[in-house]
Amino acid sequence: MIPLSWIICILAIGVNASVNESFGNHPTVVKVFRNHTVLLPCSVQDLGVPTRVKWWGNGSPLADSDDPKLIIPERIRLWQNLSLEISNVQPGDTGEYVCQASRPTPWGYVTRVHVIEVMYPPSIHTIPESGVLEVSLKEEVNMECVPSGVPTPVVSWWAKEENILLLTNKPQLRFYVDHRNRSGQYTCIADNGIGDPALATIDLRVKYKPEIIIHKPWVHASPGLRTQLDCNVIAWPDPEVEWFFTNTTIPYSTRIMKHSSGHNHSLMIKNVMTKDYGFYLCRAWNSLGITEAVIQLSGAANPAVFKEVKSISKTAFNFIWEVDCYTPIVEYLFSFRRYKKYISEDEDSDEMTMAYKWHRLYIPSGSNAIGPVHARSFNLTGLDEATHYEAFVVSRNRYGFSRPSKIIKFATEGAPPDAEDYYKTTKEVPEEKINTVIQLASVSQQSSVDNNNGCTSMTKKSIALVVFFSLLCSNIRLL
Repeated sequence: MIPLSWIICILAIGVNASVNESFGNHPTVVKVFRNHTVLLPCSVQDLGVPTRVKWWGNGSPLADSDDPKLIIPERIRLWQNLSLEISNVQPGDTGEYVCQASRPTPWGYVTRVHVIEVMYPPSIHTIPESGVLEVSLKEEVNMECVPSGVPTPVVSWWAKEENILLLTNKPQLRFYVDHRNRSGQYTCIADNGIGDPALATIDLRVKYKPEIIIHKPWVHASPGLRTQLDCNVIAWPDPEVEWFFTNTTIPYSTRIMKHSSGHNHSLMIKNVMTKDYGFYLCRAWNSLGITEAVIQLSGAANPAVFKEVKSISKTAFNFIWEVDCYTPIVEYLFSFRRYKKYISEDEDSDEMTMAYKWHRLYIPSGSNAIGPVHARSFNLTGLDEATHYEAFVVSRNRYGFSRPSKIIKFATEGAPPDAEDYYKTTKEVPEEKINTVIQLASVSQQSSVDNNNGCTSMTKKSIALVVFFSLLCSNIRLL
């Protein structure tokens, strides 16, 4: 027979083992919006004995039913039913809350765990915090948008109004700067479905040495008129820009002035003189390097522009072109040849070269008009039927030969169809040919001015130039 004292001990152990367990096997998760109020229950069965309830939040004591001296934090209240109320909840209130109810021996204590998850809209702070990141070409970019919010926000990136497709939605963006066009604003967006998405912007500035864009590398100007040379410069950091003429700094005056507006840097010359003709150097530099570009100012005419090309018979065409020039045009050099899109190696022989060589015609201007626009109509006859051709024209005034016009393609009646449009200007004469012509034209210009023969005579150097140009045209090959 088991003694009575053992039975009482066994019963006490059994009761204590049962009441020391938690209210539930898993914590209760309470999701609540910021600024709302949450009530955490701590229900304890009334066994007719004194019960003491303590509350902890994230390991810190919050309330004790038997300790009136314990200062209960602001926004927290212990109800008579021992439930804990937290008002105006904030993100910092997120965490684990434990309720412990204890009774005298042999009952012991029981616990219950709650987890509060305060949901709030996303926010972002950038790295670097200034929102500005400067890197050099070929360097690595490392920018970051650190989000906060509950639930955890999803981050996406945008640049120049386009979504940057990443393998995963990461707050960090890394890449190598392979071009200056990588500069600009990069926007990160954090969204967790609570409230409006959060946006932040990082301004990426790519450092590179100056780049110069010359829209008019050759400028026509007549003595007595005003002209302007434009040099478009882009760089970061901002560059210094200076102009040079004949390898020396330009002595600025009321007649020759420089002006800058944004990326455009201009050299303005009032009352152009013949001594102003020549090559001007636009030089730009910053801490990463120096870049230069050349603009030529010349009294020679602007390149001719074809205005109309039409067939007038099976073997003849009419051409009308215009030239912008403030001085009279002396003559035009009209060059044409049969056109073939491709010439194979088997066909690339002296015979083929002769068949597709350039033919030159010198055409008087027919007018002594001063300008500024000169027009000329010309009929080209004796062409082969059903044949493709191409042509360009060069004009000459007292200052020498202009640059060639753009090449125009045309075809006589019956020519097989071609993929390219005809009666439209296409490729330009190769630049290396133009440079040679320009250099020789400068010699002719100097001779004409010195002799003051006007526009009706040609010096020996001018004649030599025409002969050379004729030989040059015969050898021009299009790319």
